[in-house]
Amino acid sequence: MLLSAKSNATGLLPFSVTIREPESPSPDPYCGDGVVNQDSEQCDDGNTIPGDGCDGSCQLEQISAAVPLNQFNIGDSIGEAEAADGTIGSISHQTVWSTGYDGGDSVYSLNEQFEVLNADEYEENNSARDPLFNHAKSGDQMVDLFTQATAIVDVATASLQGEAGMITILLGNNDVCASLDLSDNPPDPVKLMTPAADFEEYYRAGLTKLAASEATKYAHIHVSSIPAIYWLWEAKRGSFWCRVFVWPNVPCDNLLDNPTDDCHDANSRLNPDIIYYPDGDDTTPDDGPNCIRRKEFHAAIRDVYNPILRDVLQEYIDSGLLPNASYIDIFDVPFESSDVNSGDCFHPSEDGHALLADEQWCRSAWGTCSP
Repeated sequence: MLLSAKSNATGLLPFSVTIREPESPSPDPYCGDGVVNQDSEQCDDGNTIPGDGCDGSCQLEQISAAVPLNQFNIGDSIGEAEAADGTIGSISHQTVWSTGYDGGDSVYSLNEQFEVLNADEYEENNSARDPLFNHAKSGDQMVDLFTQATAIVDVATASLQGEAGMITILLGNNDVCASLDLSDNPPDPVKLMTPAADFEEYYRAGLTKLAASEATKYAHIHVSSIPAIYWLWEAKRGSFWCRVFVWPNVPCDNLLDNPTDDCHDANSRLNPDIIYYPDGDDTTPDDGPNCIRRKEFHAAIRDVYNPILRDVLQEYIDSGLLPNASYIDIFDVPFESSDVNSGDCFHPSEDGHALLADEQWCRSAWGTCSP
């Protein structure tokens, strides 16, 4: 049985999901499917939008952009590289994918790349300057974007340059990670997320703050999608330590509660975009309730929250309010076990920050992704 794209056994979902029967053939390859699978393709970044390193015909493009004068960071615990060294609760700003400054680690941060491109003019981040440049705060949500943006406006205005050159923004993880209402059967993974309307309102407030100041209006505003957090569970689900001792204390119950695998098989588990809902037909495979919950969590990020980040920012770009802003989609980046620290089993490790730095850089106006 093939269910409607917006329904499940209990009713309507607030987002769309892709549901296919297992025997359905794979679609023909096309430019924009996220896979280099045709001889004519040099790249495929999952869209046909030019200006992001891979053009609308899936050909590599070289984009020139001046190196910014400096770089600021807005974010949450990822922006603080929480537990990147494997120690629960530790903070390692020097390791952050964006403003990191430890030349001896494996993370080639955006900050370090800019320093290499223009050492004479770029004001690089370091341990002394970090309180001025990195404003990420563990636990922050989209509602806190305005506060962090305000702090950057103040610092940039008072700086020698009088303006911000670049601002990286990676927020939203704590809006989608939420508790479960266990009175529901089955619990709805979306119910206690920050409501989408509120999420958009908070996002607009922060962007408007940046657009209202001459110190930040013309900065390269680099807004990242929310990562595919689903892969953090997949990366560490085999660890007894993570499942039993750590994840019960991580505030992301809608992903990590009952972390055992009850997807109908490995192929289903490794493709969270396809949900096999129970249909009463014993001849077709079904995903279990925990697998379905995790995939619905994944779909909410993909179909609701990331489109808000992308589409609202495009409004600000098109209107000239933030003319140099760009949306960087990293939702297709999977995390493997080495990319997730083994302390809290949830935040990116040093290797994870290296992965984020590489993927963010190559999708920016300064980098090029290899096909």
